[in-house]
Amino acid sequence: MRSLSHKSSRSLPLLTKAGLIGIINLLLLPISVLADTLALPARAANAQTGSQLKEYLSPLSLSLREEAIYTEITSGNVPVFLRTFVSITITSTLSGQSHAVSYQTLPEYFTLGTDTDYFLMPMSPLLAQKVADFTGCSMPTRKMVNDIWKNASIKMNPTPIAPSAQMITIPVFYDHNTIIRQQREAFLPGQPMGTLTGGQKKDVVITKLLATTTAKVAIYGWHYPSGSVIQNLYLGHEDSYADYSHGIRFIKSQITLDGNTTTLQQVLKDTTYCWLLSDEGAVTTSRYPIPEPARFPLIDSFPSTGRELDSWTDKFTHLAITSFTPNSPGGDGYALVVKDPSGGMETTRTGNLTDKDYFIQCHIYCLYRPELASDGYERCGIFLRDNGNGSFEHTTGGGGYCYAIAWDSNNGRLWCLKSVNGAVTDLNSSPLYYPSSGWRNFRIEALGNQIKFLLDGTLILTSNDTTFSQGQCGIGFHEYFTTNSNMRGTYADNFMADAITASQVSHWELY
Repeated sequence: MRSLSHKSSRSLPLLTKAGLIGIINLLLLPISVLADTLALPARAANAQTGSQLKEYLSPLSLSLREEAIYTEITSGNVPVFLRTFVSITITSTLSGQSHAVSYQTLPEYFTLGTDTDYFLMPMSPLLAQKVADFTGCSMPTRKMVNDIWKNASIKMNPTPIAPSAQMITIPVFYDHNTIIRQQREAFLPGQPMGTLTGGQKKDVVITKLLATTTAKVAIYGWHYPSGSVIQNLYLGHEDSYADYSHGIRFIKSQITLDGNTTTLQQVLKDTTYCWLLSDEGAVTTSRYPIPEPARFPLIDSFPSTGRELDSWTDKFTHLAITSFTPNSPGGDGYALVVKDPSGGMETTRTGNLTDKDYFIQCHIYCLYRPELASDGYERCGIFLRDNGNGSFEHTTGGGGYCYAIAWDSNNGRLWCLKSVNGAVTDLNSSPLYYPSSGWRNFRIEALGNQIKFLLDGTLILTSNDTTFSQGQCGIGFHEYFTTNSNMRGTYADNFMADAITASQVSHWELY
C-alpha cells in the first residue's frame, strides 16, 4: 500500500476556509449528533455504583442531591446499556398524505451506575431539563410515551409502593429500583440490558399545558400490560418535585420527518405535522423553563394586579391576592392568601438554595380565634434557609427543613422554630403569647450560625444554631382544624428579603 506523506509525488488538495470551518464544526457537534449514542463522557473506573450512590445521596437535601446527580451524569457515571438509543418510526396519514417521523429514544429510564449495579434515578423536571440540554435531548409527549410503550420489547408490570411522606426520598427511590431490577432479571439473558423496556415508571413529559401552567411538573403513564395507565396527564406537583414513581426518558432532539433531518421541537410547533408526536395538537413550549436566579433585594407588596416577583414557587396550589380589611401598615387593602383549599399545609417561596446570610420580613395578619380551639387552630408565619422542599413545619412533601417564626390562632403562641423533617423545635425556651388579632411584622435574620427572631421591631430571640446554613425563604401556612371550613389561611403583605452583613443587622429598620 502506498503511504501518503510529504514525500509523496501526489499532493492532497488544500482545504478551503469553508471546508476547514465545516470540519471544525463537525468535530464540535455533540456526540449524539454524530452517532446514536448518548452525549456523555466515558464512565470512570472509580465512579460510584448504584448501591454506593444510595448511601452517598441519602443524607443530602433536595438541592444538594440534585446537584450531586447532575455532577454524576455530566461526568459520565451512566451504564453502558443506557448509552445507545433505540429508533422508533411512526407513520400517519395527515390531510390525505402518508408521513413518517423517526426518533431515537433511550431504551430505559435514566439510570446511574454500572451495568450490574445500577440505580434508576428520579429527578425533578428542572434537573431533567438541564440534563436534556447537556445531552441534546428532550423529554417525550404523552403520545410519544404511548408509542414507546407499544414498541417496547419488554412490557413490565407497574409496581407501586404505598404513598407516604418518604416517597420522595432516596431510600424509597432505591427500594423501587430493587423491585424493578428483580423484575428485569427475569427477562435475562434472552433480552439483554439495552432492550427497549416500558411499564416500570411514570414519565415526566412535555405538554402544551406547560405554556399556561407555570412551575409545575407534568407526569403521565405507568402502563399496565393491557395498555391502560395508572397516571393520566397530571400537573399538580411543583417543578421541584420527584417521587419514586417518576422516570426520565430522553429523546434525541434531532429527528427525521419524511427522511429529512429536523428537530423534535420544530415538528411539535408545526400545526400539520405535530400530530405525529402529539395528541394535543401543536406544542409551543416543549421544555421546562429553568428560572433565572432570584436577586436580592426581593420585594413584593402584593398589589391587586398580582405578585411583583416572578420567582415565587407555590407548593400545591396557585395562590391568589385578595382585598382585605384592615389594611396592613402602609398597605393598599390587598394581601396574598397562602392556603390550600383542600386543607393541610401550603407555602410559597422565593430566593435561591445557595442564599446564606440574609433577612426576611413580612406583615402577617394574626386572627386570634380561641373560640375554635376545641376544633383546632391554624399556624401562619415566614421561614428562611429552606432546603427546597417548601414544607414549612410539616412532614408533607419530604418534610420541612427551615427556620421559621410562626403564630398560632388558638392561643396566640409565637414560635421561633426549627423544623427538621417536620419535627418542630421551639428555639425559645420561654415561649411568648400574643392573644389578640392584628397585623404583625415578622422578621428573621440569619448571619452565619446566628439566627435572630423579631416581632414588630422587638428582638424576641437570638439563637446560635448550625442546622441550616443556606436556602430559600417564604411564607407558610398549616391548619390543624378538624372542620376544614374553619381555615382562613395566612394573609401576608409587604414582603422583603435582602442580604445582610454584620454591620447591618443592628439597623434592621432601614431595610
